[in-house]
Amino acid sequence: MIAYQIKQFHGFTLIELIITITIAGILFSLAIPSFSHMLAHNQQTSVLHTLFKHLNVARNEAINTNHHVLLCKSVDGKHCITQSSWDDGWLIFTDNDNNKKVNDEERVIYSQQSLPSHIFLDYRGFGSNNYFRYYPDGHGSANGTFTLCNHSNEKLAQSIIISRTGRVRINTKSGSGKALICG
Repeated sequence: MIAYQIKQFHGFTLIELIITITIAGILFSLAIPSFSHMLAHNQQTSVLHTLFKHLNVARNEAINTNHHVLLCKSVDGKHCITQSSWDDGWLIFTDNDNNKKVNDEERVIYSQQSLPSHIFLDYRGFGSNNYFRYYPDGHGSANGTFTLCNHSNEKLAQSIIISRTGRVRINTKSGSGKALICG
């Protein structure tokens, strides 16, 4: 008598594979918006913390060198401008002669390149909205608020509030405690 062995194959049928891929596709389609929201939030938080760090470094530089330090809008990292917006970049330098221009003997501390296109940065302060100055004693030129908004989700708006004493703090409301307005 001849014995036949039946081999059993272990694997997936085509129907099981299609159902698994469909379920995975549905889960990925639900996860991708959350992931893009997380990426946008992380990118905005990174910009916020960079500006926060730059303001603190500018204040410390003013105190340590006993010179005025200026933070201004800049597109090239070499000159202050008034026609542009803050999200085009900024420049921090020692302004020894208080003329709001970088001269040969003045040191550039930081220059920030343009921010990603979906991030908007605005500054409102008493005096000028084009620059902020730290005095040699660490005081700021005025109270002011930098507002950072994400065009993809304006609920992510955050602010850096600068007091007259030069202290900076991060908040999700304006200096007066009201909701932040983007745009």
